[in-house]
Amino acid sequence: MEKVILVGINTIKYKNTFNDALNECIGLAEACDYEVVLTMSQNMEYADRHTCVGSGKLVEIAEQCEILEADKVLFLNHLSASQISNINEACGVDIIDRTGLILEIFAKRAKTKEAQIQVEMARLKYELPRLVMQDTSNDQQRGGSGVKNKGKGETKLELNRRDIERRISQLKKELVSLEIQTQIQKQQRLKSNLPMVALVGYTNAGKSSLMNRILQKNTKDEEKLVMEKDMLFATLDTSVRNVKFNSKKDFLLFDTVGFVSDLPSELIEAFKSTLSAAKEASVLLHVIDCSNEQYEMQVDATNDTLRRIDANEIPVIKVYNKMDCVSVKDKTDGIYVSCKTGEGIIELLDQIETLLYPKDITIECLIPYSDLAIIQYLKQNSTVEFIKDGEVGKHISVTCSNEIVSKIMKYQIRGEK
Repeated sequence: MEKVILVGINTIKYKNTFNDALNECIGLAEACDYEVVLTMSQNMEYADRHTCVGSGKLVEIAEQCEILEADKVLFLNHLSASQISNINEACGVDIIDRTGLILEIFAKRAKTKEAQIQVEMARLKYELPRLVMQDTSNDQQRGGSGVKNKGKGETKLELNRRDIERRISQLKKELVSLEIQTQIQKQQRLKSNLPMVALVGYTNAGKSSLMNRILQKNTKDEEKLVMEKDMLFATLDTSVRNVKFNSKKDFLLFDTVGFVSDLPSELIEAFKSTLSAAKEASVLLHVIDCSNEQYEMQVDATNDTLRRIDANEIPVIKVYNKMDCVSVKDKTDGIYVSCKTGEGIIELLDQIETLLYPKDITIECLIPYSDLAIIQYLKQNSTVEFIKDGEVGKHISVTCSNEIVSKIMKYQIRGEK
């Protein structure tokens, strides 16, 4: 496990949230298999544009790197290419900021081909200016002076940029090919006429745990369950499962990648197709860890991300998870659940059903014996109130959606029953 020193500059951006931001960054480092051996901070109104920290603090960081034999210095704050180069020169170890750390986590966790391509594209776009800066510095260190060396640097810079841009272009073509397959799957889902419900929320709020709790109400097949782990960004690839209500109505449940405050723009752009499940959903389940003292900030971060992917107009059910860990349950704008105990899950499913199927009506029909195949369809897609044999067909009363009503309207019994 690599050892890192975490450095945070407490600027006006982090008013009242600095310590929480540092703790979250430690969690991110652990999720990337780094050991934070020391946390250092400095109060500054604005970060230094050359080295982020003050000159004295930079010397102190360099000394601690040598004493603790650190492999990396991790900055909470966003670093420019020149800042990374200057800090690296002073400390002699790899320098990484929070955005780069998140990209590393995504690169390690991405399993599907689509996710791997998206992560590599995001990483290349993020690293391009930093690689350029590094290559220019290397050219200068190799010797030469004046215009002659500048020419070498510019040539190397241009070659490096072209190689990266060529790779990004290639990845975009591969992604388009994969998106064609995704669109085929999407069309198949649309043909099924099943509504879509997407789990969204801050990373480690309990989305995958909630998905498994809901699935356990429907199936005993352990293979249907998704991976859940008490770790930031445990889920990167979208999982889709079919869920059936007790009323036999179905919906598709999507588990999506967790959000985080200041989500890098590179990841928002690269993961638009992955996050499209949230954008296309009929209902969003906004999972909130109500035991976290900073959950209101996490809610704001999630809402900001939903705005950035144009998914902020979709109906939302706020799901306050981990209710077993809190004593006060005073929120009235959502529903409290515990994925650990299962409390509140049935009530949540009832609320989802009400939102997805708000216009169900009861209709009584006479189905001719020649058309009995429709009865099996009704049993699978509606609630059968009663069914009995008649002289010319079967009398049936069902509670169903307007869509199903339109299919059986010709069989409706009107007037005296």
